[in-house]
Amino acid sequence: MDEFLIVCPTAPGHLCGVGDYSAWLACSLGTSASVPAWLIGLPVQGAGADTGLPAVRRIEVTGWRELWRRRGESPLADGTPIVQYVPQLYIDRLDSLWLLLWLVSVRAGGRRAVITVHEYVVPAAASVRRMTVRVLLPLVMGLVGAVGTHVVTTIGSTDRRLRRLLFWKRRRIALVPVGTNIPVRVADAPRLAAVAAEPLVCTLFGQPSSMSAAAVAAVGEWARGEAGRVRLRWVGRSRAEIVGFCTRECGLPPDLVEVLEQRPADEVSGLLASTDLFIAPLDDGVSTRRTTVVAALAHGLPVVGTRGPSTDPVVGESPACALAPVGAPAELVVALRAAASDADRRRRMGRAARELYDAHFTWTAIAAAYRRHLAG
Repeated sequence: MDEFLIVCPTAPGHLCGVGDYSAWLACSLGTSASVPAWLIGLPVQGAGADTGLPAVRRIEVTGWRELWRRRGESPLADGTPIVQYVPQLYIDRLDSLWLLLWLVSVRAGGRRAVITVHEYVVPAAASVRRMTVRVLLPLVMGLVGAVGTHVVTTIGSTDRRLRRLLFWKRRRIALVPVGTNIPVRVADAPRLAAVAAEPLVCTLFGQPSSMSAAAVAAVGEWARGEAGRVRLRWVGRSRAEIVGFCTRECGLPPDLVEVLEQRPADEVSGLLASTDLFIAPLDDGVSTRRTTVVAALAHGLPVVGTRGPSTDPVVGESPACALAPVGAPAELVVALRAAASDADRRRRMGRAARELYDAHFTWTAIAAAYRRHLAG
């Protein structure tokens, strides 16, 4: 197998999770000296600081246009590129045109190219721009997917959409879930045999923009009604955003949720290891594309959350998860009460969580899935 080029020139300030995914994938695919890998993308923000990401060989570019301009350079002119692509990020600019030109040059040289589609959706809105984007997006995604030799999707809804769009190359499309950028690094994780003492520690993880306000409000009201038997905390990037979301959009008192912001990977791992119940009230449902959920599974945590359009059977049908429909906050509270009141049930869910992670979500498993897809 030739050299891999993990290509991820995402826009500055956007989609940190995709950049982290790319770094871990480059590390995992490059574990063998005979199969090296490069990560091609934007400069690392806060270079020199401990980013928590693995050390990988990097080539810095400013975007797809520079990639096209440097197409004849080594190692850009060699190996198999695996492009990390989020189409709606580029749809309103000319970036996708440069990506297409670069992919054409790759294919003209007789090389394979894998397109990994992390998201493929533009929400409906009553604006000319948004409606235009919704019309153009399938065209752009169809062109990018058609030029590539292989396509990888990270979530079932995107997988189904692309199989319809690229119907002639369905056998070259594979669903490979995301991993997590929060590796298990503490001695007492995962907490598979833990018996919680009061208060029960319940953790939410992620940005407010990914959460259902109604579901979070229901979680908060449940915790407030437990009279000190539940400790609710939220790990995320911005304390101000989380507190504002909880108070303004969810109607919760500001002191109900303990907010922990901007924590390094080691500390997040420790926080998850000290958690009894992971709560995921996501607006599109618990799914294979949520690195926060994967981190919970890696730490052997029972997951109580929402079931939505993004929820795939691999998590939706797992005994590790107790899920309620996104639009049914009362059912979410029922699931929370059932898990919170039964330590044995939480232990069973925790064991299932770790087994699910080991089977599908480790970076070794993800890298192996890429290799199998390219070999097929």
